[in-house]
Amino acid sequence: MRLRVPLLLAAVAATGLLTAQPATANATAAATVPYAADSGDSCKRGSTEGSLEWVTGPVIRPTVKVAGTLSDEREFSICAPDGMYSRASFSAYHGSDKVASGQVKADNATVPVALTLSDASGVRSIDRVVVQVCRYSNSPVGISYCGPAQEYKAP
Repeated sequence: MRLRVPLLLAAVAATGLLTAQPATANATAAATVPYAADSGDSCKRGSTEGSLEWVTGPVIRPTVKVAGTLSDEREFSICAPDGMYSRASFSAYHGSDKVASGQVKADNATVPVALTLSDASGVRSIDRVVVQVCRYSNSPVGISYCGPAQEYKAP
């Protein structure tokens, strides 16, 4: 009987070690990169900033979570309101292929940005995100312009 207990304990311990997986095997890895872009005008009438979180690992769909704010016509500005609104565009790429995109609009306000970008097929990862702020007229006829596109690569 004395010999059976240690053998039984050893067998249970060995079984547990063989079936246990490393703690990181099921964990999802995430890396965060700050982003910022503006409308390119001298008053910086439209601007967005926040973070891009690349979520990778053994997940069904690799994603980039976008979190931040978009501001149009900042509260304290020496520039007069111009009757336009701002739109921030977020484009996700795998190589040269655009796999996902999202937009947020603000008109004389600061609004939250909360998007999740992922390939519709769920297979391709995202290796870069391009952020751009454009301004558009609120009237049917008017001008529009965009600031420089800012590119952020996966860490």
